[in-house]
Amino acid sequence: MTTIYLACLAMGLVGIVGTLVVGETGSDVGDTDGGSGLPFLSLTTVATALFGVGVGGSGASVAGGSGLVAALTATAGAIVLVGLTRGVLLPYLLRQQSNSHIGRQAYIGLVGTVTIPIAPGGWGEVAFTDTEGNRVRARAVSTEAVMLPVDARVYIGDIDADNVHVVAVPDDLASDSPLHKSN
Repeated sequence: MTTIYLACLAMGLVGIVGTLVVGETGSDVGDTDGGSGLPFLSLTTVATALFGVGVGGSGASVAGGSGLVAALTATAGAIVLVGLTRGVLLPYLLRQQSNSHIGRQAYIGLVGTVTIPIAPGGWGEVAFTDTEGNRVRARAVSTEAVMLPVDARVYIGDIDADNVHVVAVPDDLASDSPLHKSN
C-alpha cells in the first residue's frame, strides 16, 4: 500500500514542478466563467491533491498505521494542502498580481509607432511605451481607408481582447500634439 502513496507523491510532485516550470495550458475542467479566474479543478489543484495523498498516506504507512488510517490520513493531507493553496495562497497571489500589473485599458490614449504596416481591413503591429515606462508591442487594427506604413504615428483609441485599435495622427499634429506622447 505504501507504493501507491509513493506513486501519488511522485506524480503530484512532477505535476507541481511541471506547472511551475511550464505553466498551465489549455482549458481547465470546471472553467465556467469564461476564463476570468482560475477554475477549482485545474492541473495544479489535482497535482496538489495527489501530493497531499502521497505525503499523508506514505507518512501514515511508514509510521505503522493500518490501511484505513493511512487512507484517512491521505485524504486529510489532500484536503489540507488543497485548502491551503486554494484558500490562502492563491487569493494572496492573485491580489499581488492585480496590484503589480496595469490593465490593457491603460493603453487607451497613448501614442505609438507602427512597426508592421496596417492594411485597411487587416492588422499590423504598433510599439509604444505604457504608463509605467515599459516598451510594448501589440497587434493593431485600424479603420483607416489607407495603409498605415512603418513609422507612422498612431493614437490608441480602443482595445479588445486581441488588438489595439489605432487611428493615424496627422503629421501637422504629431509635433505639437496635446496627446500623451509615449514614444
